[in-house]
Formats: sequence, structure tokens, C-alpha cells
Amino acid sequence: MSNKLIKTLELKDAVTLVGGAGFSKDLLSRSLVLARDIVAADGGANFLPACSAPKYILGDLDSIVSPEKWIEKGSKLIKMSDQDSTDFDKCISVIGSKKIIALGFMDQRLDHFLAVCSSLVKSRQVIFAVGKRDVIFHMPNDLSIKLPINSRVSLFPLNEIKTVEAVGLKYPVENLKFSPMGKIGTSNISTSENIRISYQGSGMLGIFSSRHLDIFYNSM
Repeated sequence: MSNKLIKTLELKDAVTLVGGAGFSKDLLSRSLVLARDIVAADGGANFLPACSAPKYILGDLDSIVSPEKWIEKGSKLIKMSDQDSTDFDKCISVIGSKKIIALGFMDQRLDHFLAVCSSLVKSRQVIFAVGKRDVIFHMPNDLSIKLPINSRVSLFPLNEIKTVEAVGLKYPVENLKFSPMGKIGTSNISTSENIRISYQGSGMLGIFSSRHLDIFYNSM
């Protein structure tokens, strides 16, 4: 599928992208407060209520049930049959929006979830993958955030990173060499409302409680 497709997607600066691993109505409602335009990755449309028609349904289109229902509501179906990429990758490659909240990509198959994690660090967009318990995103090089004390703060490297600094965490991360085969930073805890985490390079995932989605969304 050509990148010319990007010009055909008339979307706002923020998009709720839904996938086939499922999501709750409550989580969808919370996401739509922040990102009202909906794009469905193939079977992700099956989890949408009738009142939340996606603007676009993208992907192989081999998992969607009753596509005619969405066509009648004004949704546009676009088949993207490239077998060298996942439906998640297909979607984010043609969504030009600055921010994406991705629901329904975390809570089922582990191999699909790991592929999403890889895509998060490769994309230049701000993408929040949100599940029942967690929100995961590629950490910016300098993040200042205000969270309740004793909030979970997990850092998981997908690359070798030697330059992490942090303020407001229980366990120090300075002078550590993070790598997926070495030191990781899961299950840290905030000791202050004001947290700052910085590092050089790329490849650090931040994993936090999904109840703080709106805080991260408004801070990045």
C-alpha cells in the first residue's frame, strides 16, 4: 500500500486506534475524551459499540464481522494486504496524527504484544498502548510528570542505554547500564509527586498504570 494513502485519511491530531485483542467500554470512553477520531485495525471494529463508528477500518480485513454495518454508518474500509507487517504497523504508518491511543493490542497474544512494543520505539509518533492495567509508550528523552506518590514506575529498555537519570524514584537508576539482556528497571516506585526521567538515545519503554493515561497524554 502506497504512502499516498496518508493524504486520504482525514483525521484530527489525536486518534483512538482499536485492535482485535479487545477493550472495555470504559477504556474506550476514556480514550475518546482525549482522541475522538476512531480508526479500527481490522477486527478491532468488532469490539466497538454501534454508536462509535470508526472513520476508517484498515488492514487485511479478514477478521471484521459484518463490515456492511460500518459502511452504512459512513466508515471507510481500506484493505492493506502487505504480509510483511502487522495490522498495527499498517495502521500507524498511514495515520499522520501526532498522538495515537492504541486499545486492544495488549491483553491477548504475547507475540502480538511484543511486536507492538517494537513498533512503539521505532515510530516517531507519540503512541500510548493501553490495556486493562498498563499504559506503555516510548519514553521521550526528558519526561517531567506529576503522579501520586507510590505510583508504579517501570522502565524497560529495548536497546542498550547508559545515561538514565531520574528524580523522585525510590530505587536509583543513575550509573546503570540498561539493556534487554542486562539491567532493567521494572517495579520502581515514585517517592515524590514530581518525577523527572531523562536519558540519551532511544529505546526505553515506560510502563505505568493505565489509570494515569490522561496525565501522560497531556504531558507529551
